[in-house]
Amino acid sequence: MDELTLLRNTRDDSRAPSPKALTAGRAALLGRIADDGATYATAHLQKKRRWMPRLTWAAAGVAAAMTGVLVVGNVTLSAQSAQASEVLRSAAAETIQYANLVAGSDQYLRSHTHARWGVCDETGCEPNDQILDVYMPADPGAEWTLYRDWGNMAGVLTGESIETTRAVDGQFYGPGSSWVNVVFTDIPLDGAAAYEWIVAQYNGGSASRDEDNFVRITDILRSGLVPAPQRAALLDALSRIPGVTATDNVANLDGVTGIAIGRNEMLRAGERQEIIIDPDTGLVIGERAMSGTTLFGWGLNEEMSLTAIETTVVDTAP
Repeated sequence: MDELTLLRNTRDDSRAPSPKALTAGRAALLGRIADDGATYATAHLQKKRRWMPRLTWAAAGVAAAMTGVLVVGNVTLSAQSAQASEVLRSAAAETIQYANLVAGSDQYLRSHTHARWGVCDETGCEPNDQILDVYMPADPGAEWTLYRDWGNMAGVLTGESIETTRAVDGQFYGPGSSWVNVVFTDIPLDGAAAYEWIVAQYNGGSASRDEDNFVRITDILRSGLVPAPQRAALLDALSRIPGVTATDNVANLDGVTGIAIGRNEMLRAGERQEIIIDPDTGLVIGERAMSGTTLFGWGLNEEMSLTAIETTVVDTAP
């Protein structure tokens, strides 16, 4: 069954928004971000207080100082989380208004990923660029195609650096390994319901429940293949995860800028995972991982990985 076409036919996509409407909507969205003032980076530029010895009130002073830092930190994080929620829900509202990219009967929806991931061994980590092109046919249950350039690595299936793989339902690496790992029509179209749907599937993975929920939602979105109604619901669901914050004007690996939505995981030494979205379409245009501490050669708040993602309709697959 052509699920993407069916979804498209359930709403009116006949009128595309004018350039003037796009510009006004984006300006309003970014204006709300600017009004908040705080960003993830500024929240962590807290100056350390110097220890004052031999003063009888030193312990009380330190305790008061720590309390103040925690209170300010919590207030800042709360403000950033509120900002991220507003950004995500605004993006969700915008997303639902846009027509999907839908492949015709002899076409494919292609998700192109340019990734720079670290390759690590006992000596440290080095960046390695990869290209992943996923071709989803008009019937998602038919044969998909994956073209993958592993860069400086050997491929998993053939041992070659460049592989082309075909599999029904995108199960390129065997049964149960679908590229998206979800049937799009299973995703509730209401944000609150989509969040509860994600929460109900938690089985104890990741460092924390909130991280697991964040990762499972972003794994679906980063495929670049999610129809607009489900994409809008998942963006709204992301806004309901504690600790999620937003940073404007973040560039993906190809230099295209968007809004980074992410969270820090304290159980991973503060490591931050982000997706970068186009606020006009709600499409994920990249991902980024930031270090939370000095580790494996990375310094504090350094980019550990960065990608660029682009979704298009094409006539042929390799």
